[in-house]
Amino acid sequence: MKVLGLSLCMLLTVVSGLSAHASAPLDSIGVTKINNKLHVRYLVEPGETVYGISTKYKVPVSELLEINEELEKGLKVGQIINIPYTEALVQSAKKEAAKERGEDDAVIYKVQPGDTYYGISKRFGVTVEELMKLNNMELKAGQELVVGKKSQQVASNTAVTEEKKIVAVAEPKVEEKKVEPKVEEPKKEEPKKEEVKKEEPVKTVVQPEKKTEPAVTTTPTKKPYVSAKDKPNPFIGNIEPYDFNPDRKQVLVIPFDPYLYFSDADDEIAARSNMPRNKIREVFRRRMNALLNAEGYETIHLIGGRSKDSISDLNKIYGSVTYNYQQSITNPASRYVAQKEVAVSKNKSWITKQKDKVTGTEDAKYELPQDNSKYFGVIVRNPDFYNYFSAKYSIDYYIFINQFEVKTNYENCLDRAALNYERTFTTHFSIFDANGKQIAGNSFKTHYNSNGNYIYQIVSDNIPKITERILSELPYPNQ
Repeated sequence: MKVLGLSLCMLLTVVSGLSAHASAPLDSIGVTKINNKLHVRYLVEPGETVYGISTKYKVPVSELLEINEELEKGLKVGQIINIPYTEALVQSAKKEAAKERGEDDAVIYKVQPGDTYYGISKRFGVTVEELMKLNNMELKAGQELVVGKKSQQVASNTAVTEEKKIVAVAEPKVEEKKVEPKVEEPKKEEPKKEEVKKEEPVKTVVQPEKKTEPAVTTTPTKKPYVSAKDKPNPFIGNIEPYDFNPDRKQVLVIPFDPYLYFSDADDEIAARSNMPRNKIREVFRRRMNALLNAEGYETIHLIGGRSKDSISDLNKIYGSVTYNYQQSITNPASRYVAQKEVAVSKNKSWITKQKDKVTGTEDAKYELPQDNSKYFGVIVRNPDFYNYFSAKYSIDYYIFINQFEVKTNYENCLDRAALNYERTFTTHFSIFDANGKQIAGNSFKTHYNSNGNYIYQIVSDNIPKITERILSELPYPNQ
């Protein structure tokens, strides 16, 4: 039994008050309290990843990074991290402990007063020796006893049904042999009756197929889900379709990977906002995710959305993509009309233009970086990526937020007495259609003053501008 399985098993028995293992010695992995909340101390094993642990225990990666600051430097074998003690964690621990004991395949019987091993063995068709081997304990009323395995019962049940089928088929043949001497060859009609009887079950088999056909056709999918079975693939498995709106086009929003957030201002913002430093990143991430809501589309959110698989699907995405610097792409059908802003800015003085760039007024909200031909773009490596999300969510467009940067320009001091410097938010994004064709990809800067360090004021002033710029690259819903 692995150390982890043993530790979680002991943890569950202690919490539930069971006395069977109350005397078991505790090892280095146990329970701890962080901010008055219970957390499990988890021992990292070879081959594990942050995304794997996040999916396994249904805890967002961002939450793990908030609790365990050392994860910013990467995950290491033998490292102990803290995981919030949730119901999902409890259930996962129970399943793992049951597998270790072989209970996931066990048939359980609750011992009644007066029961004996001999009586139970007769009732369930097992030997006394097998019962003793499976349980190895004295019988007491109320105890749970393993009396067999479900897999064995299924095998025996199928064997019994096969025997019944053989008997049922054999009986008419015996009758035919007895009747043959009395009626010569007219008895050839009896096989026809048997053929008719055989046709009836065939009809009953066809009927459920007709019932299932509408269920398949009513689930609109843009592509059949085809997967390469010979390769390990996170997208292999049963797909439970999302209840999307068939009257609208769907947009899937992929927020930036928590590891692709860079900021030199989080300490100042955290101090002013009276919150942990690691929480700042999550406020930016969640607010941007929430405001990426395209008008006229149905937006599928994997943070705070309706899908129960949102955490695992988000981790599948992060594990199936890579990033590099790419040539920027502008959507010809973009709703963002730069010429209008240029026309407005021509009527302003040079001083007003410079002021607008710093203060971030409506007429100078965006500025392309100096090297505007390159941006930090995403590459989808898994060939089943688009098939999976098309089949599950019927996605028409994918919006990736690839990277988000917060940088303070201390050389450009607006007011030294008030410690007011220029601060810049740089957003890198990509947009793909349902077939994986990229229709847009770019980066842009949004300016803000550094003396405004209250996080909720910052996101209120800047995130709507940022999301508006990104959504403007989507085609109109009716296109």
